[in-house]
Amino acid sequence: MICILDEPHPYQMLEQNQTLHLSQSETLILSSTFISNPAPSFTWTFQPSKSTYITVLVNGTDDVIIQNTFEGRNLIAISVLTRTTLQESWFGLYKVTATNNQGSAMLSFAVREKMNPGIPTNLLIGCTKPHSVEVSWSDGGDSQYYLVIFSTDRFLNSQEVYPETITKRTDGSDVYSQNIDNLDGGHVYFFKVVAYNKYGNTTSAGAVGCTVQEPSYSGSDSMYVLGMVLTVTGVLTLLFTVGIGIFFRRNGRLCHCTRQLPEQRECQNMQLSNRDGRPQSENERSPYQELDTNEVAKASVYSEIGGHNHANQIDPYNDGDDGKYESLEGRSNPNVYEELHS
Repeated sequence: MICILDEPHPYQMLEQNQTLHLSQSETLILSSTFISNPAPSFTWTFQPSKSTYITVLVNGTDDVIIQNTFEGRNLIAISVLTRTTLQESWFGLYKVTATNNQGSAMLSFAVREKMNPGIPTNLLIGCTKPHSVEVSWSDGGDSQYYLVIFSTDRFLNSQEVYPETITKRTDGSDVYSQNIDNLDGGHVYFFKVVAYNKYGNTTSAGAVGCTVQEPSYSGSDSMYVLGMVLTVTGVLTLLFTVGIGIFFRRNGRLCHCTRQLPEQRECQNMQLSNRDGRPQSENERSPYQELDTNEVAKASVYSEIGGHNHANQIDPYNDGDDGKYESLEGRSNPNVYEELHS
């Protein structure tokens, strides 16, 4: 029977089934511990990537040193692989298999180059809320946490770091987002994302900007409705007041005219009555008002005078031109003014 020892052996440089980050030219030490009875044999393999072939590592070749030990009293089997002067092509997946006549067990180690985090990608900015911006991005790899930085001049002279930290997700997703609040509305802001790990940091390549929205000054829906109601009420009150003023002004003028009309008629009647020396009632009309132009259109005064059978006598006391004046004496008909009155 072979099983993996739960507790790390004192010679182990790395916990089992973990990832190790190293820099080039460093020494790689991988240690595995098994419980086995009888003593097992060990096989080490290396695979640079998933798409490449698997190589069996042999002690003494390609700077590989393999050391195997077995403690019969405790039934502990240990295998340690050492690789000196680590090269770029030696980063990848290492596996060790312990085998005896009872079975086998295997451990794996991922060895990666110690490097800064990958560059955050797919940076997007959403300015949909007042004084706030939503920033989203994708993980570039090897990141432990993120910070968002922003500027108002494309990071030429100014830069601010948002204090909230976004840690690496554990659900397998590589998409992150964060809301940046308390920004000045109406201003243009530019954003970048910085990824950190224990070896360094990496900043997103380009800055993405947008104009932060200002809050709506119309207030909430209830305040908006209240404002509309007050406005309509004020307009109706103003129209009602103006209408009442016009109504009383017109009625007052009519009443004033009604009171003055009898007085004007009385004065007119008095003037007409004074003309002929007799009082005249209100219903009686003036002779001038009763005069009909059709009745007046009679023969002229001169033709009427000529129609009478009275002889024109020449004044015997006047000779010559004076005798040419005619006398109208003896005319019995009333004059024109009296005829109009009749």
